[in-house]
Order: sequence, then C-alpha cells, then structure tokens
Amino acid sequence: MQGCIPKAFHTHETSGGAVINVAGNYTAYGSDEAEIVAKIKQSSTLDKLPYAEGASWNSDLACLTGTRVALLSLVHRWSRSCDNCRIFCLQGVAGSGKTAVSNAVARFLNEAGLLASCFFFDRADASRNTPRLLFSTMARDIAALYPTIAEDIAAKLEQEPSLASANLSRQFEAFIAGPLRRHPVDRQIIVVIDALDEATDDDLGTDLLALLRDEFAKIPPYFRVLITSRPTRILEHHLSGKSHVVHHHIDINSDENRRDIAAYIDDQLQNSPMLSSIGTHGPDGELIRDLKVMADGLFIWIATVFRYLGPVSNPKKKLRALLSRSHAQGQEPEPTRKIDALYSTILEASGDWDDEDFRDEYALFMGSVMAIKRPLSLTALRALHGGNQELSLGRLPQRFGAVLVGLHSENEPIHTLHLSFREFVTGRAADRAETQKFFLSEREHNRILGELCIQTMVRELTDAPIAGTGYLARHENDRSGIPELTGVSEQLLYGCEHWGSHVCDIESPTLAVTRIIREFLPNYNTAWIEIVASKSTFAGSLSVWRWLHVHATELTELYDNVSQARVLFSLSSRLAYVGRLEEALTAIDDSVQLRRALAARQPAIFGTKLARSLVNFSNRLSDLGRHEEALKAIQEAVEGYRPLAAERPEAFNANLADALNNLSNRLSSHGRHAEALAAIQEAVGLRRALAAERPEAFNAALA
Repeated sequence: MQGCIPKAFHTHETSGGAVINVAGNYTAYGSDEAEIVAKIKQSSTLDKLPYAEGASWNSDLACLTGTRVALLSLVHRWSRSCDNCRIFCLQGVAGSGKTAVSNAVARFLNEAGLLASCFFFDRADASRNTPRLLFSTMARDIAALYPTIAEDIAAKLEQEPSLASANLSRQFEAFIAGPLRRHPVDRQIIVVIDALDEATDDDLGTDLLALLRDEFAKIPPYFRVLITSRPTRILEHHLSGKSHVVHHHIDINSDENRRDIAAYIDDQLQNSPMLSSIGTHGPDGELIRDLKVMADGLFIWIATVFRYLGPVSNPKKKLRALLSRSHAQGQEPEPTRKIDALYSTILEASGDWDDEDFRDEYALFMGSVMAIKRPLSLTALRALHGGNQELSLGRLPQRFGAVLVGLHSENEPIHTLHLSFREFVTGRAADRAETQKFFLSEREHNRILGELCIQTMVRELTDAPIAGTGYLARHENDRSGIPELTGVSEQLLYGCEHWGSHVCDIESPTLAVTRIIREFLPNYNTAWIEIVASKSTFAGSLSVWRWLHVHATELTELYDNVSQARVLFSLSSRLAYVGRLEEALTAIDDSVQLRRALAARQPAIFGTKLARSLVNFSNRLSDLGRHEEALKAIQEAVEGYRPLAAERPEAFNANLADALNNLSNRLSSHGRHAEALAAIQEAVGLRRALAAERPEAFNAALA
C-alpha cells in the first residue's frame, strides 16, 4: 500500500496536531473557543445532508465463516491494490448470495479500518430504492472519518446549500471527487454498494451508471467501490469493457459454491434446535444429501427451506415431503424456475386452496403486503383495513414466515425475505395454470389500498384532528417553516404519503370510491399535505388532480384549484425556509401547474397569480443549480407581468420590477451581461418612479 501513497502524506513523523472527530463527541486540547465553535458549525452543516437510514451493513447477514473463501480473498486483494481497477463489479443471479458477500466484505473492511461507507439498495424502502441519497450518505460517512474532507464538504455546503438536494453529478463532484483531489489520504477508502439493480428510478439509475462509467475512472486509485447486482442489460451496457472496472460473476454451479451450500446446511442443522431431530447419518443422511443437491447452488433457496422448516413440529417429515414434491415436478436448470417451484410448494402448504375463505384471506393479507409502497406493521395494515381481525398474528408466521419477515411482532414492518418472491406472486405465477391461484394483481390491490387510504384519512382526521394542522391556511407569504405535528399514526401517515399513487391505478372508480372522494376533497385536501410535509418527504400532489380529469371528471369541481395553488405556494416558501429545496421546488411546480390551468381559462383573474408562482419557481430552480430552466421561468413571469403593468401600473409595476431584478440576476449568471444590464436598468426606472410616489414603501428596494 505504501507505494501508491505520496510521501508527503505519511504522518508518522508529525506532531503537535489534534485530530477531531466532528461527527461525534470530541475533546480538543489547546483549541481556542473560535475553533470549537467552527467545528460545531461544521458538524451542524454536515447534518443538513440527507442520510439514508438502514443503508449500512449487518454482520448478522454476512455469509458463514469459512464459505466464499476464494471470492472474499479476491475482493481482499483488490481492496488493497493501487491499480486502475477502482470498481469491483460482482454479479450473480437472484438468490446467489450477493448481499451476504457484501456484508462479509463490509465486515472485514471495517475490521481493517478501510470501510468508508455502505449503501444497501432495497426496492421496498423508499429511501433506498433510488440513488437520490447515495452520495449525500457517502459524504457524511467519509466526512466522519477524515476531518480535512469534512471541512471541504462543509465549506461547499455553506457556499451552495442547494448541493444537499442537487443532482447526482453535482453531488459527486462536490462531495466525492473534488474533496479527494484536494485532500489525498494515506489509506484506501472503500465503499460497498449492494443490489444496484434494486434502484428503481430509471433516470437516476442511468445517471449513476454514467458516473460509474466515466467519472469514477478519474478519481484517485485508493478510492475503490465494490458493487453487487443482478446481471442486467443496462449494467452491461455502461460498465462492460471499461479498464477501471473488474467484473466477477458468481458461478452457482461451481464446486466451491456447492461446498459452501453444503457447509451452510451442516451449520444450520447443528445450530438450530428446531432442526436437531434431523440427523446426518443413515436415512437422514441421505435426506440431507438430497437437500444439498436440490439447492443447486442457490443460497436463497436453502435459506427459504430452513425458514419453512423452522416452526413446524416435524421438520423431517416436512422436508421429505418438500423434496419428494420437487423430484416429482422435475427441476429445470434455470435458477428462477427452481426458486418459483419452492415458493409454489410453500404456498401450497400454507392453507386449503379449495377453501374460498382461505383464498380471500390470502388475497387480503398477501395482496396488501405486495401492493404497499413501503413496509408497514401488522398493526398498521389492520388499521388500514378498518380493524379487520383477520389480519392478526394467529397462524401468519406458520403460513408465510418462510417468505416474509416481520411476522413475529404486531409492530414490526412486514416485507419479503427476498425480492424474487414478490416477482413470483405478482408476475410469474400468472404464467402457469398450476400457480395462477398464487397470483396477485398489484393493480387490483393498489385500487383496494387507494380506497382504504382515503377511508383511513377521513376516519382518523374526523375522529381526532391532528393538533397543529391548518398552518398552510395562513397567509401564503408566511415563511415560518414546517411545524412538528404529533399524534400521527403509522397508517394515517402512510395514507397521506401514498393515497395518490394507489388511486391512480383505479381506472373505473366504484360508487364507494366516488363517495369517499366526495367527502375527502372538500375537507382534507390540505391536511394530508401538511402531515406529509411535517412527518415525511413531500413528493408532489397533482397525481390525483390529473387522475380526476381522466377517470372521474364529475369530481373535478370538488378539487379547489385556487385554494390548492395558494397552499402549495405557501408550502414551497416554508420548505425553502428550512432548506428542503428539492421539496420546495416540487411544491411550487405544482402551484405553477394549477395556476397555469386557471389562467388559461381566466387570464384577467389568475394571470398575476401565475406570474407570482413563476417568480418563485425560478428562484427554486436557481437554488438547485438548474439555471437554464430558472431563466425560462423568470422570462415567462416578466412577460406575464408586462400586460398587467401596462393596464394597471399602480398595482403591478412593483411586481414587474421585482421580476426584472430576478431576470437580471439569471441573465448575469449565464454571462449575458448586456441583457442583464438592460433588465436591471428597467427595474431601477420602475422603482425610482415608485419611490418618488411612495418613498416609505419603495426606497429600500430602489437602494
């Protein structure tokens, strides 16, 4: 390692300095008060970077000690190398154990002091199914380890607060590439990124792959990234043939992989009290040998089998029946088909499929689990369904504990053990006659959840209004931030967050849906926004507005465009005030769209409101570094104010002057200085006239 670190950065001969961990508690001897204050301010600045909770590694999920020896040795050598291969791309089919390898790698890197950050993508987690928080999370992790890099990132954030929610390219340069160039370190910096294929945002996913392909080739070779993913066409398109990327594929049919599967099976049999009745010799030994063969190199297959056997009273009998069924079906070599066959066996044994009541219970419970946008506890699921007592622990762990996590507590979020199960029951199960009974239509269950979300919001907001709501009903110029609301239940927050995305899957609203929407829109179409802004992340509000204009035109009159546009304008100002710039942009964008629709029908009444929203829209775009769009927005605002000011100068010249001032700033940032000068001169002329008439109101603006 010494060979690739510049001599200037060895610190064994230095003395007299103090290393301060700004991410946590620290003691600084000999530091003056100003330095301590600066460190506290720096830490506070870094805390403004959004952080993906739950994205780090878990030693409990690492592969069994003594397995994956060759692969881990390969990664170990790569992690300590200074060659050009900055990215190690590990690919494998679903269920081949990639995440276990990632956790094992993270563990040994952490023990060696080389692990800088981890990001485990998860399709079921809204903060981890997109790369949006990847670089901000990495930046905070790296800053906690390297004080000079922390200072660099904090200074950048102080200079440009919009970086906290900027696009991936800007964040990569500001938080990763730039600081590494300016502050070389004396050791390897390794980052682990697991399950890249579970980043579901197509645009951001493509942006990240482009950065991995192009920009990661330029960073210092001591910064290295391990990536795991299923093999995908887009991954191959971006990363194959690149000199800074080394590829490795997990061969599930290799002798090593089969030995590792066998070792895992032996370990489970020896250490699980529930499976101790299964021996390793005689008839039982033959049963175990069959199990090792049937696993066919798929770790998720064998892990699911053991979860299936765990709670049963006679695991040996259950295992013999499972293997007998698998032999009878015949196993195709394609791994997905093998996993599907196992899921079919488990679901077949979960209940009486000839019993209509059981089929309804399966659809009710499993359909909800598959359709929810983020994992919910059983308590919240039951509340969403109006307190339906069929959704209680009862036999759920015995029936579905092999494929779902979170069934041993009322308050634990429920999610699939592995993504492949969701893909089976919501997709591939429909392809074969014998598995169609397991199929669950996400669209149908989205429709059901859409109705349940609205019912839950109406019920809970009627029975016990949330103290503090109503803050968006104040004047739209009120910028006092977002109050902290209390008393919001898990199911109410979920309904507020996701009712729109569920409702949009309803193509033909039933009478019940129409009735509940009629009750909801006039009474609670602001409260849900206030709750989301206070307790979660505001991601937009117009999906239902658009849906109404296509699928329920008779209800559009209940959507108060005027009031909602004002609410969203106010929300944007409040979000911007507390530095939530991306959400602020989303809110003002919604306001612009509503006011544009209003102005198209009644320009004399709503033209000024549209122009006002456009000014704020331009400001929010500029905050996020989207300068071209910001310029277009302010140009439209100026053109909107001109006819208004010409007709009623006493009412609108001040607005026009403000817009021209903003236009001058936007033009100047584009280097169009002559146009910027003309715009500010026009603004000064207007303000001079206004100050002459009302000096107390306009002298400050003129100055």
